[in-house]
Amino acid sequence: MNRVVSRLRSSAFTLLAFATVNAASPTYAQSGPPPAPVPAEVKEHRDITYVDNGHERHKLDLYVPEKASGPLPLIIWVHGGGWQNGSKDGCPPLRQGYTERGYAVASINYRLSSHATFPAQIEDCKAAVRWLRAHAKEYGLDPERFGVWGSSAGGHLVALLGTTGDVKEFDVGANLNVSSRVQAVCDFYGPTDFVKFASTPGYESHAQATSPEAKLLGGAPLENKDKAARANSITYVTKDDPPFLIVHGDKDRTVPLNQSEDLHAALKQAGVSTHFHVIHGAGHGGPGFMGENIDGMVSAFLDSILKNKSGAGPQVAALQTESDAPADSATPQRPGRPMPPQGAPGRRGIPWEAITRRDDKNSDGKVTKEEFSGPAQLFSRLDKNGDGSLTKKEHESTAAPGVPPSTPAPTPATQPPPTSKPEASAATSGAIRDFKLEGDRWTCLADGKPLSGILIKPAGKGPFPAILINHGLGSNAEQFGRMKAKEFVQWGMVCIATDLTHARPQPGADRSQFGASPENIRRAKACLAILRSLQEVDAKRICVYGNSMGAFLTVGLAAEVPDEIAAAAISAGGVVTQTGFPSPTVVAAKKIRTPFIILHGDQDTTVLPENSARLKEALDQQKVPNERHIFPGFGHNLHGEKADKVYRLIKAWFIKQGALKP
Repeated sequence: MNRVVSRLRSSAFTLLAFATVNAASPTYAQSGPPPAPVPAEVKEHRDITYVDNGHERHKLDLYVPEKASGPLPLIIWVHGGGWQNGSKDGCPPLRQGYTERGYAVASINYRLSSHATFPAQIEDCKAAVRWLRAHAKEYGLDPERFGVWGSSAGGHLVALLGTTGDVKEFDVGANLNVSSRVQAVCDFYGPTDFVKFASTPGYESHAQATSPEAKLLGGAPLENKDKAARANSITYVTKDDPPFLIVHGDKDRTVPLNQSEDLHAALKQAGVSTHFHVIHGAGHGGPGFMGENIDGMVSAFLDSILKNKSGAGPQVAALQTESDAPADSATPQRPGRPMPPQGAPGRRGIPWEAITRRDDKNSDGKVTKEEFSGPAQLFSRLDKNGDGSLTKKEHESTAAPGVPPSTPAPTPATQPPPTSKPEASAATSGAIRDFKLEGDRWTCLADGKPLSGILIKPAGKGPFPAILINHGLGSNAEQFGRMKAKEFVQWGMVCIATDLTHARPQPGADRSQFGASPENIRRAKACLAILRSLQEVDAKRICVYGNSMGAFLTVGLAAEVPDEIAAAAISAGGVVTQTGFPSPTVVAAKKIRTPFIILHGDQDTTVLPENSARLKEALDQQKVPNERHIFPGFGHNLHGEKADKVYRLIKAWFIKQGALKP
C-alpha cells in the first residue's frame, strides 16, 4: 500500500485536466443514460432479478470477461440522480474498460424516492450485494473482493454500504446468510449529513420539503433530524470499515464540499484508510472528473485493494490531495466537434435541455442562480436581464462560451505569416486552407472544417526538425502540448499541437471515438500537412510524440502514413487485439514503418504494459526499429513522474534515427 499511496500522492498533484473515470460524473438529477457498449469477449447478463417477487427496479446487470483465469474481483456501480432519477444502464466502470483490466462489473437499479422512502434504497443496495455474493461461484466472482463506486446520490449509497457492513437493520429479505459488507468504496461527491447540507449557505433550498433529500427522507431534513442521521454514513463509521477514496469538486453547487470533508474526517478519526481528493474548479461531476489523473487514481486505489490476494489488508493511511480542473470544465465541448469561433450564434457546449434536466430542480422551465451548477461567472454572463434566473431564450441568444480568448477567429484581415504558404500539400491530409498564425496560435480549415492549435518555433530560420504532440484524455493542446513543447523547442524542433476529441469528453461518451479514431487521425494529418507547408521545417525530419490516448493516436497515425514520420515516441500506450477501442489493433500496427521508442510503467493499470509489449512484438515482426523501456514501480503518469529520463530517452532516439543532430 505504501508504494501505491506514494504514486497516488504524486499523480494527484499533476495537472492533467478533466477526468473519468470519467465518465463517472452523472448529475444530481440525471435521466437515464444510454446503455454502455459491451466489449468483445465479455459475457453480458442483463436485468437479473436480485429480489424475488420484488419491485421492477430490483434488477442488476453483470459483465464478466469470458476468458478469466480465476475468480474475479467485482466493481459494483451505483448510479446517481438525486434518488429520484437514474439508471444502471450508463455504468462508467464498463465504459472505462475495467472488464479489460481483470474485473467483473455490476451495475444496479434500486427503488427511487417516488417508490419508497429511506431506508429502501440502502436495503436494495445491500440486497444486490448479498445476491452477487451468494451467486459468486456461479459467475466466477471472488466474494471476498467486492468494491463499490457511485457518484452523487450513488456516492451517498456506496458510502453507506461502506460504513454499515455490520448494521443488520438494513439487511432485509433473502440471502441473509451472506454478508453485505464490501471491501473498497469509491465515493464521488456524495451527500452525507443532510442537516448540515441544508444549513450550508448557498444550499438552503435543500431544506425545503420539495428537495431531493426531503423526498428521500419523507420530510424536510431540518424537521426530520433523526431520519437524516439514520441516512448519514458518518453515523455508522467504525474502525473496521473498508478503505475509502472520496473525490469532490470545490465548486460543486449541488452538494457542498463539507459533505465529503466531514466523512473523510470521521473515517480518519476512526482509523479507517481514507484518501480525500479535491478538484479545484470542478463542479458537480462533469469533465473535471474525467482526466487521466482521476482515472489513474481510481484504478490504482481499486487495484491496491481488490487485486491484493495476500490476505493482508491495506496499510491504514489518511491522505488529502488536490488537483485543478480545466478552466472550461463547466462547459464541455462535444467530442469530435471543433470549438466554434467567438461570437458564433447558436452553438454551445451544453444544450438547454441538458441544463434543465440537470439543474431545473422544480421543473418550472427556468434555472435559478441557486439551482445552477456551473460557475457563478458563467451564470452572470448567461443571465441577460439580471433577474436571477435563466430561460431558454436567454441561453440560445448567448454566444458559445468556452473558446480560449487567445484563439483568434479567422478573419479576412488576418494575413498568413511570411514563412507559411497559403496552401499546404495534400499528400498527408485534405487541403489546408486559410491558415493563419498569430503569435503561437493558429487556425485553418482542414478538409473544410475549422481546426486550431499552437505552433511554437525555435529561434532562427531553419530548416528545423519538427514534432507533433498528441495529448491524453482530458488534457489539450494548450496544456499538454505547450508543456512538452517547452522541452522540444530547446532541442531545435518546431512544435505543433491541436485539441483532439478526447480533450473535452462528455459524460458517457463513446471512447472508441477517442485516441486513434478517424477524426483524430484526420486532425493529426492536418497538423503534419501544416508542418510540411512551413519553409522553416525540414519535411524529412518530422517526428510525433503522444501520451496515453495521444499514444494511441501516434500509433494509429504511423500506421496510416507509414513513410511520412521520421521517428515516433509514446508513453503509456500500445495496441489491442480487437477493434472498437481507442487503441489501434495489432493488425494496424503491422503497417507501421516508423522507428518507435515505447516507454511504459510496469504498474500502469490504466493502459496495461502488455499493450505496449504487443506493439513491440508487431514492430519486431515487421523488422521496424524500436526500443521498449519499462520503468519499475511507476504507473500511468510516467511522463510526468520521470520526465527527465523520458526526455533523455526520446532525444537519444530521435538523434539515433537522424531526426535530430547530436
